[in-house]
Amino acid sequence: MKKHYLLFSAALLVAGAAHAQGTELFFSEYDEGSHSSGTVYGGASSPSTGSERAIEIYNPTTSTVNLNPYSVRRYSNGNPNFTEEERLFRSNATQQPVGTNTLPRASTFVLASGESTLPTIRTKADQFSAGHAPQPIAGNVLFGGGTIYFNGNDAVALVRYPSGTAGVGTGVIIDIIGVIGQNPPNRNGTTSPEGNWHGTNALDPPFGTTTFIPDVASENMSLMRRPNISRGVRSTTATVYGPAPSGLYVSGYNIADEWVAYSYATPPGTSTTNAAGQSYDRLGEHLDYTGPSGVYNATLGTLAKFDANISVYPNPAHGFATVEIKDAKVGRVVVLNNLGQSIGAEAKGTGQEKLTLNISALKPGMYFVQILSADGQTKIYKELVVQ
Repeated sequence: MKKHYLLFSAALLVAGAAHAQGTELFFSEYDEGSHSSGTVYGGASSPSTGSERAIEIYNPTTSTVNLNPYSVRRYSNGNPNFTEEERLFRSNATQQPVGTNTLPRASTFVLASGESTLPTIRTKADQFSAGHAPQPIAGNVLFGGGTIYFNGNDAVALVRYPSGTAGVGTGVIIDIIGVIGQNPPNRNGTTSPEGNWHGTNALDPPFGTTTFIPDVASENMSLMRRPNISRGVRSTTATVYGPAPSGLYVSGYNIADEWVAYSYATPPGTSTTNAAGQSYDRLGEHLDYTGPSGVYNATLGTLAKFDANISVYPNPAHGFATVEIKDAKVGRVVVLNNLGQSIGAEAKGTGQEKLTLNISALKPGMYFVQILSADGQTKIYKELVVQ
């Protein structure tokens, strides 16, 4: 039976306005090129491997931030579970010496593909991602292989661990590019060749037209976070596309809401791809930032405790499921999926209770239990498989 997914992290903060004070790290640049393996580009001393990719992280706070709690995850080809995870660790001398695992205020950290050959990427990298193939769980690798071998249809997440050490305990997603659990289509409405998340800053053309040209896409472009964005996106909703061949963005995740493209391998309105024409000149700086700077956020411990004190069982479930709450004041519990099916339950907020959810009317598949704190300030999501 076909399953429908609308995936959220198991522990998410309530999303805030873009103009909120910058109190946490976020992604500030995303580069995905279309370079052909075996071709020499841009002054490189060796042929490209086809992996000219990088991602940049910015510190908008007023403090120097320790990078030991942070990791980057990749969710490959619509996988609802991360396929690779690497901790952040400065292994290349750029802004600071190797091994200085902190990020000064108003500074960036670049994690680049270890197979990149372009000098404009290699000279800006603070860390090179592990090998493309699965790696031993050692060094910076927490799971799988290299996270920076993403294509346009892979979701990428920035994670912080409240324990203070990446890989120890439960990590909290603090920024996402793409939609976890979705494999977006290409302009022909299929996933082969691979698709991407795209969007436009202007109003979309009428649904079903073929004139739509995305301003921003997660493939073959160098993207920069909009200057006013001061915090990461903690959850994203699956994108809906129109029928082939238009592949129109209709609702859900519009990457252009927070990102702008400053260089293209295939410029909008053209059909010719020129990988050598894509620039990475803005990598390693986020000087356009205009958002307010705040004190570094130290509240993830509270979020992790709220998540740890709530359990959902049995899982998988059939007919009924139980939400058990221990030492956490909950206001409301909702089970939902991307088809609009949902059921809810009101909690008493006593801190100790069990709620029974009647899920007998729900179709088999993956659902998410949304749990909102009694004060409305904290929201988490837990996976629930309905049989």
